[in-house]
Amino acid sequence: MPQYLAEISGDKFTLSKEEARHLKVARVKAGEKIKIFDGLGAKYFAEVQSLCDKSAAGRIAAQIPHAAPKREVILCFSAISRPATEDLLDKCTQAGVFAFQPVISERADKDLLKKWDTKKERWRQILTAACKQCEQPKIPLILQPLSFEEALTGVIPAIICYENEKAVTIFEAVKKVERASSLGLFIGPEGGYTPQEIKKAMDFKVTPVTLGGNILRAETAAAVASWAVLQ
Repeated sequence: MPQYLAEISGDKFTLSKEEARHLKVARVKAGEKIKIFDGLGAKYFAEVQSLCDKSAAGRIAAQIPHAAPKREVILCFSAISRPATEDLLDKCTQAGVFAFQPVISERADKDLLKKWDTKKERWRQILTAACKQCEQPKIPLILQPLSFEEALTGVIPAIICYENEKAVTIFEAVKKVERASSLGLFIGPEGGYTPQEIKKAMDFKVTPVTLGGNILRAETAAAVASWAVLQ
């Protein structure tokens, strides 16, 4: 059963025009039960009481228990191509990332973040669709783009995935900060980080880690690493 993003007030809910359209496509009728979520971390079973082309409404029947991730992961990802970014946002939302922090590193695709307000709205749509698909009730945050050094300053503790790191695995690094309620996770662009950036990260006490022997695409590395730090 898919879930629908709803506005919730007390024991009542309403759906937007777009969500109501999805209900009609799914052939849901008044009196039927659906799953809804508020985008803030709660989801419910609910009964549809009215449905038209522009909206839908009903009442909440029961809250659905949901286990929150063991820590809040802030994914600090260097700007990459648009298709790769959209894949990253989708897969890492499914993995349970708390917030996405775009970062302008030396080899980043700096054109990606032009017209930021438009990009941010498109990204939110992708995150919402991913939450609906995987039944995650909390839509991740999208943070304002930062320079690499600004991101290093703002996220503590943190780890950075680096293809030339051979000794420290991501699991070993996470074990050392097991009690941390939040964790920064840095993923480089296509072409990776420069040695100077890794040195700067280490100056900020950010630990370089390996994801294994294969060189992964940036969006693949982000999904693999996000899953790993949430275990």
